[in-house]
Amino acid sequence: MSEIIESEVNLIAEGTRLEGKVTLDRVSRVHGHLLGDIEATEGSLFVLAETGLIEGVLRGDSIVIDGFVRGDIEATTRVVISGTGRVVGDIRAPAVRIDFGAHFEGKITMDGVTPNGRGAEAPRLKTSPAPLPA
Repeated sequence: MSEIIESEVNLIAEGTRLEGKVTLDRVSRVHGHLLGDIEATEGSLFVLAETGLIEGVLRGDSIVIDGFVRGDIEATTRVVISGTGRVVGDIRAPAVRIDFGAHFEGKITMDGVTPNGRGAEAPRLKTSPAPLPA
């Protein structure tokens, strides 16, 4: 990732509570409580800090969870749940990493996810029958 410019970082401090539909751009670091539909734009990095809490649907490009999410997560690039992260909900992303110590309850669907939220059709594998034993 390229250099992070301070004026391009969204910071939601601990003790802050936002409700409703929230759209974030570029780099976002959340220490507070978000309730509702959270969307980080394409090409963005969303980081939920250890003190952060999300209750609702979280959509974004690259998502890192160090805090607690109660709701579904959908990412177009990747989701990382760190050792301090907790997720209760389903995850849909092409790449998912769950670190040792993390807590996860839900199901994971790893397929292509397009920016409109619809999964790309999985490529079909060509298979050939196994040879018969001699």
